[in-house]
Amino acid sequence: MKYVIYGDIHGCLEEFKELRKLIPKNSFEICVGDILDKGPFCVETLRYVRKNKIFSLLGNHEYKHLRKWWGRKVILDEDQQKIYPKLKKEDFEFISSMPYFFKTNRLTVIHAGITNKIHLNNPSSHQLNLLLFTREVDKNDKSLPLNHNKKGYFWADVYKGHESFIIYGHTPFKNPYKKKNSLGIDTGCVYGNKLSAVIIPNTLKPYEYEIVEVKAKKAYATPYKPLL
Repeated sequence: MKYVIYGDIHGCLEEFKELRKLIPKNSFEICVGDILDKGPFCVETLRYVRKNKIFSLLGNHEYKHLRKWWGRKVILDEDQQKIYPKLKKEDFEFISSMPYFFKTNRLTVIHAGITNKIHLNNPSSHQLNLLLFTREVDKNDKSLPLNHNKKGYFWADVYKGHESFIIYGHTPFKNPYKKKNSLGIDTGCVYGNKLSAVIIPNTLKPYEYEIVEVKAKKAYATPYKPLL
């Protein structure tokens, strides 16, 4: 069985449908999360993923809406305030079923990032949440918040491979970010760049992969900083 992992979709349903035409039939499809927010067809994309039984990890954007549904104190931005009321009970039940990571043989898929101190055989709830947000770590391998004032290192640049080969999204790049032990596949479709997927023919050799892409039809949102 071939595995296909999609980068952050963010409501870019038309591009997502085009991309699915490029993948091998009968593949096991995985979304890295962040199906919701920023793009033009967020709720429709979530329901499309559910209807087509596409396996999806929890992204930080789904997690934010879920926490709101739980009754937690969450501040939604202007875009999220339009999306949240459209989500129904079955949408939240689907989001609630999304795992934090996927792991098989020598392949691991997460949404954002990991540190060399987080082990997925028995992670704490705090460590699971870090999988949704981690971009940079400090010199002690501690995950740093988004707006920090410390010297940080992009987690994939210092990841030593203890959780096998990792494929992830969350951080948008102009092109897939290739490292020895990881591959970043969020290529900023919602920002006008492209939507990418990686095809893994053999999970015993996940570093031998193929990337397929479709160009974004337009820029639907503005990134908080230029794509890397």
